Amino acid sequence: LVGALLLSTVFERAQVMVYQKTRAITAPMVITIPASGPTGTLFYQVATATASATTSVPANGVKKVSTSASGAVTIYNAGGTTPQKLITNTRFEAQDGKIYRIHGAVTIPGGIKKADGTITPGSITATVYADAPGADYNKSATTRFTIPGFKDDPRYTKVYAQSQGALMGGMVGDQPVVAAADLEQAQKALKEQLDANVQASNKASFPKGLLPVAGSLVVTYDDVVQTTGSANTASLSQKATMSMAAVPSAELAAAVAKQLDPTHEVTGGVLFDDESKVTLTVDPGSKKAGPLTVTLAGSPLLVWQFDQNAVTQALLGKEKGAFNTVLKTFAPAIECTDTKPCSANIRPFWKATFPTTPGKLKIEVKK
Repeated sequence: LVGALLLSTVFERAQVMVYQKTRAITAPMVITIPASGPTGTLFYQVATATASATTSVPANGVKKVSTSASGAVTIYNAGGTTPQKLITNTRFEAQDGKIYRIHGAVTIPGGIKKADGTITPGSITATVYADAPGADYNKSATTRFTIPGFKDDPRYTKVYAQSQGALMGGMVGDQPVVAAADLEQAQKALKEQLDANVQASNKASFPKGLLPVAGSLVVTYDDVVQTTGSANTASLSQKATMSMAAVPSAELAAAVAKQLDPTHEVTGGVLFDDESKVTLTVDPGSKKAGPLTVTLAGSPLLVWQFDQNAVTQALLGKEKGAFNTVLKTFAPAIECTDTKPCSANIRPFWKATFPTTPGKLKIEVKK
C-alpha cells in the first residue's frame, strides 16, 4: 500500500492529445471590407510612409526665382465616425500664423469608436503648399496645423494636420541655371530612386498582423526643390508620399471563417497558419475612402485558437471520466471526432484522476 501510494504521487503523470480545429480556404474569395467599424471588427486602415531622394547636376549661371514651400501632411479626423470632406484650396494655419493650402479636394475617413467610447482618428495624407513664396515658409521641424475655416466650430480642435517631414522649396532669389536636358535626366533619376525608396518604405511599414492590399497603393510626388550646390552644381531633391490600404490579419481570418460557414463560432479567435500565403488585391471599381472589395488568393489554413494553459487548468484534479466534458467547453477550437480522437493517458494506470500539479500534465496539440 505504501509503495502504491508513492507510485501514485511521485510518478504521477498525464499525457493528453487534442486536435485543433482547422479549415482550408477555397480561393479566390471576394470580401467587402468597410473603412471603419467598432474595435474587434473587420475594417481596413491606410498606412502611409514618405521617401526622399537627392541628386546633383551641372549648373551654368544663376536666375531670379520665386517659389513656394510644400510638403506632405497627415490630416486627422477625430470628430466622430463620419468622413469629413475638405474642398480644393482649404487653408491650413501653422502655429506661427503662416497659411498653406491643399490644391485638391480630399475626404478624411471617419474615426473608429472604441469600446470605451473614445475615437481613434481617421487620417489621410496630402500635400500642402505655402500661400506665398519665400524661405520663411520652409519648416524643418514637425508642424501642427489647424483649419481656420472651422474656427468657432467644434471641428476646429477635432480636424487638424501634422507635417510628415520638412516643408521645403520656398525661395526668393538667385537659383542655379540647369540645362533642360540635364534637368529632365535628373528628374527621371530622382523618380526612379524615389520609387525604389517607396517600395522599401512600403515593405517596412507593414508589421506582422497587418496585410497590405495590392492595387491600393497611391504615390504622390512633391515638386522638385532646386538649391545651389558646390563647384558650379545644383542640388535637386524631391519627396514622395505613399499611402496603401492594409487589413488586420486576425479580423480578416475571423470574417473568412464566418463567410465559409455562418454557423461556425469564432469566440476564441481564428488566425491564418501563415500570413505569407495570403494575397489581397483590390477591385479596381472600389471607391476611394469607401468600402473596399478585395479578392483573397493563396492557400492559407484557418486555425481556431484556444489557451492551452486554460485547458491544463481545467483538467487538473478532474476525474478521467470528465475528460470529454471538459474539452467540449473549448469547442469549436478543440474538436474531437472519430477520425481525430482526443485522448488522455494517466499514469500509474490505476489512477482515475488527472494530476493536480500543472507540470505533471502534458498536452500535445495536433491539427
